[in-house]
Amino acid sequence: MGSQSDAGSVVVAVDSFKGSLTSGQACMAVTQGLRQAEPDIDVVSIPVADGGEGTLDAAIAAGYHSVSTRCHGATGDLAQVDWARRGDDAVIEMAACCGLERADRVSGPPTPERALAASSRGLGEVIVAALREGVKSITIGIGGSASTDGGAGMLEALGAIFLDAERRDVTPGLTGLTKLDLVDLTHLHPRLADVRLTVACDVTSPLLGPEGTAAVFGPQKGLDAAGVALADETLEVFSGAVEPALGVMHRDDPGAGAAGGVGWALMCLGAQYRPGAEVVLGWSNAAERIRDASLVITGEGRLDHQTLLGKTPDAVRRIAREAGVPVWAVCGVCELEGADRDAFDGVLALSDIEPDPKRSIAAARSLLIRLIAEAMGEE
Repeated sequence: MGSQSDAGSVVVAVDSFKGSLTSGQACMAVTQGLRQAEPDIDVVSIPVADGGEGTLDAAIAAGYHSVSTRCHGATGDLAQVDWARRGDDAVIEMAACCGLERADRVSGPPTPERALAASSRGLGEVIVAALREGVKSITIGIGGSASTDGGAGMLEALGAIFLDAERRDVTPGLTGLTKLDLVDLTHLHPRLADVRLTVACDVTSPLLGPEGTAAVFGPQKGLDAAGVALADETLEVFSGAVEPALGVMHRDDPGAGAAGGVGWALMCLGAQYRPGAEVVLGWSNAAERIRDASLVITGEGRLDHQTLLGKTPDAVRRIAREAGVPVWAVCGVCELEGADRDAFDGVLALSDIEPDPKRSIAAARSLLIRLIAEAMGEE
């Protein structure tokens, strides 16, 4: 592919290689490869994410600073977590608060029982912490969630009251919502009305039905077939109680099914829904930096047909195309073919130099350095 450094900087905006490299680590490996080939090359590194894991790191790399608070995980554990702030703006990553990876670390692989009890309460607790600090804008990345509670736990932490027939607080998760008898939303945090909420996520599923949150995402969180049916039925009742109380109707909106229904709950609170990659790239003024570049390198662990449907590498590619800047994609494995593969000016896959998946994952950093260095050295 040859050297591309003569006319300007190289922008590196690579998403995570799941199971091996974070976005920051992947960007660093690409940078090392570039400098191995050309020691004096000007590199602009932009860690990226799409609203899931890594969103907080991307915010901090873009100039936000971390703030620490305590919150409950999806399974009820209590731990210190970070959110980010820059001036009056806050960024919260649901995955860090009460996500699937945290739940797995605490209680092992997901089970049907855990999936039914998992709660989004921790996210609400961190939102309260940000409200307490006086921020005026909160962007919430809601990828990587562990719960399918329609955001009930989050709403409770924000002041909502959900009671059973005996006027006791319902227990966390879907299990508790099956016994819901009374919804009181008159005590929601008063500062919610003064704060601009933004949801950063790429999921477009509605809340209910065969394309809804339970059917599409429930199984990966541990729900079995009976749990999926119960979740859909329970969320229909829950949304039927919450929406009239707030005078809104969002259950059929694209994104309502994100994060087990947290997307819907945040919409009910007035949140604006934006593609996660677009939000994250905006923090670092990526478009401006790409305009001044001679080459852009993006990518993620696996390039497939989903990549070109608005995921981070596609968002970066579109910006580069508009600026007339060549764009390469790096990945562990590439499943793109024909015109889809040609969407990028070059595709570099770790599998080309290490076909064994286990070895490729284990040695992703060194392989990525080598791959980039060799590509830049080609004439």
